Amino acid sequence: MGVAEWLQRRLEAFRLPTDIHNEVDAQERYLRPVFRDKSDLNTGVLPVELRRNIEESKYLILICSKNSARSQWVSDETKAFVELGRVERIIPVMITDGETPPNELLPAYLREYFAEYPESELLGVDINADGREKALMRVVSRMIDVEFDTLWQRHKRQRRVKIAATAAAACVAAGLAYLFALPVWVSVTVVPEVSKLPAGDDIAVTINGGEHTVPLTDAPDSVEVRLPGYSRFNKMRVQVASKFFETVDTVLPTGYGLQRNVEIPIRRDDSFAVFSGRVYDDAMAPIEGVSVTVGGDSAVTDSAGRFEITLPLAEQLPEQMIVLKKSGYTGVCRLDETPGRDLRFIMHAK
Repeated sequence: MGVAEWLQRRLEAFRLPTDIHNEVDAQERYLRPVFRDKSDLNTGVLPVELRRNIEESKYLILICSKNSARSQWVSDETKAFVELGRVERIIPVMITDGETPPNELLPAYLREYFAEYPESELLGVDINADGREKALMRVVSRMIDVEFDTLWQRHKRQRRVKIAATAAAACVAAGLAYLFALPVWVSVTVVPEVSKLPAGDDIAVTINGGEHTVPLTDAPDSVEVRLPGYSRFNKMRVQVASKFFETVDTVLPTGYGLQRNVEIPIRRDDSFAVFSGRVYDDAMAPIEGVSVTVGGDSAVTDSAGRFEITLPLAEQLPEQMIVLKKSGYTGVCRLDETPGRDLRFIMHAK
């Protein structure tokens, strides 16, 4: 953005602080309107409107550069303003280049004027030396006749307040975005207990009521879901179910980050663990004292002919050999494909 356009916009937006406004007894809190000859004039009646705007202007802010110093148009505008007796209300804004003397950046008419009236002097504002913000305050201090240091210190305080307010607003916006706009990605990994048993069905995973399916394979698989940001303040309910496994129903913290990784171990149920039943004789009377062996574990039937054996996971298999022995009876040796809780065996007397 050019210096003239930037300065016009900043001056029109500048609002006098309350104490300074009261001190200078200004009727308006703003410095506007600020006319700029390349944006505010109708080119169809340029000389007439230019003259009128010059007559109505309290100050003439000159952007002084090597280019403007060669402009006859700028020189004529300056002359018209000086002829109104307002030379002391000219504010030169110098765009220095480090090589050209500041006096040579003035329009031709002003150079001639000061050559004729050497006692006259204008205090220019060096925008490159001061920087744009400080240069702006120097221009404003001239326009409202307030000491620059007073205005500059107040401006710096206001900037600090604005920066702090902007930072606070950014923090609030970030917090709101964190809570509402940014979701929580939850990854649930189901880890089945290792065994030699059949895999069973796929695993059903339910997270906060949303149902998902995970293939039951040797390598643990995951379900990834997107929860709304406000879920960080709540807990999530995770349910895991699959054939031959104990059902898991748990409530976990969602976590305050953007990603939550959860491992859910699932244990084998007793589908292949429990062998129980009864042993009868030929007359279907229960036999007491029968030794029943499954894998490496044994039990003895009670007075009702009942037995029960629970195998540890390491000994569980899809098929088990069951051996029954009792003196005076023919032994039984049978391969059961499926364990059960109500097995029935008949032993024949010898």
